[in-house]
Amino acid sequence: MLKHMVGRITTKPGGKPEMGEASVVQRYNRPLPKVRTSKAEPGQGGGRQLPSGALNVQHIQEIIRLYQGKSTNHQGPMSLDDIASRFGVEASAVQNIVRFVSLPQDEGVEKKEEH
Repeated sequence: MLKHMVGRITTKPGGKPEMGEASVVQRYNRPLPKVRTSKAEPGQGGGRQLPSGALNVQHIQEIIRLYQGKSTNHQGPMSLDDIASRFGVEASAVQNIVRFVSLPQDEGVEKKEEH
């Protein structure tokens, strides 16, 4: 019934006969995707500039330290609005970072507990 609806159905071999009709691999000549890391590349002085409102791992760690009052750049805890204006992000984003992200414990603290 399917043959009557569609017409003639035929299959074509995909590859060379010695390969046992393997599937044909097509090559795409499109360019590779853009590299979107913010890490410093060899030969450059510093890291690549991030667009405003984008945070990397160091920024997130600094936000947590500022909120907890453990930062070397600022004495005492800092409010969420001040942190948001300092990094150029929304206060709700800073609140989510502070609420759901935590810093890893120092290795020195873990070694003291073991001994």
